[in-house]
Amino acid sequence: MMAFLCCVFVAKNTFDTNRSALETEEIKKSMAKDLAISSDQLYLQLYKNSPVPYVIIDFDGHVKSANIAAVRMFGEKQTSITGLNVFDRLESDDPNHLQFLLEKYRKNVSVTDEMVRVKKEGYKEAWALLSLFSFTDLDGIQIGLMTLVDITRQKKAEDAKSEFVSLASHQLRTPIAGMKWSAELLLMDDEKTINPRQRKYIDRLLLSIKRMAVLVDDFLRVSRFELGTFQADYQTVNLPVLFNDIIEELDTRVKQKELVVKTFYESSLHAIESDPNLVRMIVTNLYSNATKYTREKGTIHIGYTRKADDVIISVADNGMGIPLADQEQIFSKLFRASNAVRNVPDGTGLGLYILREAVDVLGGRVSFTSTENAGTTFEITLPLMTADIEKSTKD
Repeated sequence: MMAFLCCVFVAKNTFDTNRSALETEEIKKSMAKDLAISSDQLYLQLYKNSPVPYVIIDFDGHVKSANIAAVRMFGEKQTSITGLNVFDRLESDDPNHLQFLLEKYRKNVSVTDEMVRVKKEGYKEAWALLSLFSFTDLDGIQIGLMTLVDITRQKKAEDAKSEFVSLASHQLRTPIAGMKWSAELLLMDDEKTINPRQRKYIDRLLLSIKRMAVLVDDFLRVSRFELGTFQADYQTVNLPVLFNDIIEELDTRVKQKELVVKTFYESSLHAIESDPNLVRMIVTNLYSNATKYTREKGTIHIGYTRKADDVIISVADNGMGIPLADQEQIFSKLFRASNAVRNVPDGTGLGLYILREAVDVLGGRVSFTSTENAGTTFEITLPLMTADIEKSTKD
């Protein structure tokens, strides 16, 4: 019986080996057949039938060739798209941005993932991420390969979300104001009417209303930034007055935690030309975070200095710091550092996101250094345009 089983196993292994060899041979034949097409033909087929729109343009942006996906995106026919100036069918929020992209292409500088709006003939608009790379053809003439990744659905979804948040935020402001007004009226009643326990509940209610109002305001700011409706309104900003006002507003928290606040103001710089609301938003956010995340009897340094043609706003503390693993995401929307969530549950995760957007609107930069359990320093660099400089320029 044992000998019989051994024979069966040997026969089975021989059969499996032969079948595997046959299948391998068939695969080789199939691959050889598939690769019989030349490399040039293969690349041509990939270019022609790719789901990503590809356009080959000349030095001035006229279409020399376009694949099927590109023809569909522009709403044209294969016979009519050749010779079309592709930049005439694209739009950007900044009218001069497309000309800037064309100049980059002409100087052999690659363009990557620039969001543009595609105008279609007799069809709805489309949104795409544009990339453009220049190279030289066989005759030594510069031409470019443009890709247009369709993001129309994502763009519409983002716009709809931002519009909803903006509308909801506006609508929520009225009932919040009504609740706050009613609670404050209750506190004005005689002490005989409201006992200490009821007063305690009303104070809690007012605190919750305040937190909700801050959250609604943050969402409204986010939606305005994302919709691109926030325009900087440049005026004269008195920096010492602005900083002192913000410090005074948060004086109660500072006293409760027995914090030490040290200020430093550039003596040669008093007034700058900027958007007072955005500058106040930036400084308030940083100082509020410093007072919130610095432990009792800690120290905060806040102020500004002048460096060449920039003003540097700085807020430093010796608080809990930001864990290294969280630092890459600290400016992300709705993100809070792990130690902040654990030690200070009250927070929306929108403050630093709003700060970065506000800095971008003013054409500035934001940077920080932080060590967990040691402290954090934020620096905001804004283009310096003083009232005196502006006046001399006009003269």
